Amino acid sequence: NAFPDTTTKTDSIDHLLYRHLHGSPHPNAFPDTTTTLSAEEADTDANANSDCPLETKYCWVCQTNVYAQSMHCKYCDKCVSVFDHHCMWLNTCIGSANYHYFFRTVLLAWSFVTIHLISLIVHLCLYFLDDEEVRTLASQWWFSSGANIVLIGCNIGFLVFTASASFLLLQLFIFHVGLKREKITTYQYIIRDSTKKREKAMLANKIRHRRVQELEHAGNSVDAFILKVGGANICKKCDPVRKLVVQEIENAEYHESCANSQQEEEEGAVRTAVRKRADVDDDSSSDDDDDEDIKNSPNGSANGGSNGISNGSSSLGPPR
Repeated sequence: NAFPDTTTKTDSIDHLLYRHLHGSPHPNAFPDTTTTLSAEEADTDANANSDCPLETKYCWVCQTNVYAQSMHCKYCDKCVSVFDHHCMWLNTCIGSANYHYFFRTVLLAWSFVTIHLISLIVHLCLYFLDDEEVRTLASQWWFSSGANIVLIGCNIGFLVFTASASFLLLQLFIFHVGLKREKITTYQYIIRDSTKKREKAMLANKIRHRRVQELEHAGNSVDAFILKVGGANICKKCDPVRKLVVQEIENAEYHESCANSQQEEEEGAVRTAVRKRADVDDDSSSDDDDDEDIKNSPNGSANGGSNGISNGSSSLGPPR
């Protein structure tokens, strides 16, 4: 299997970091990283230019600009392009350059382990079904000592271990299939999952504090009993405190989104007004420059003089 070896030998270092360290473009650099921007532009002007298609950020560890989707790996001590994760089994970082090799490695590893699992199951089934050939081969194991029970015990142990390995590899493969479908990396999935857990914990704390407040006001009435039953997490949808807190959070988010949209509209209107004002100033300054050029042009003065002479001569009238 050449995919694990290719995965470990393929370096997913950030292309801007490679250029910063070696002074030359990465051998597998994207076309736009070598033709669109030069080294100086990529290192200095990429962040300042908002219209630049290559978004970058500054890595304080590498002391240079790297692409926005790159992350610094603390094990490899470098920024990895489109960082997915650091694989401890392969002892390398998985990024944009070697992720497809890693995906194929997982698929082939699961296939090989599954084939081994099937072969063990078939061997054990044939042995317990009194297949003569299999029993003869089993009796010849370990210098024909006839230790069939030891061989079968070893096969059963390998069967359990191989089944566990096959299940884990299948789970890993399905996980990465889901990541490819969602078009996210393992790192992004971990960040999203951590954010969800943190939001869930914050919601639970708000519900707990709000339940204490509601119980203090309810006293020993039926409402207090309903609040206590809701706190038992028997039916979260029936919990009145949870409904109240969720409604308050949704209202706050709605008002915040409305305020943000209104602010964006006001900023857009201001930018449009400033742009129109600048266009009007540019048009007026260009008209003034044209008038000044006409006044200062020699043709204009000559025409003016000739017109004056002709006007003067016409005012004198016909000669006597």
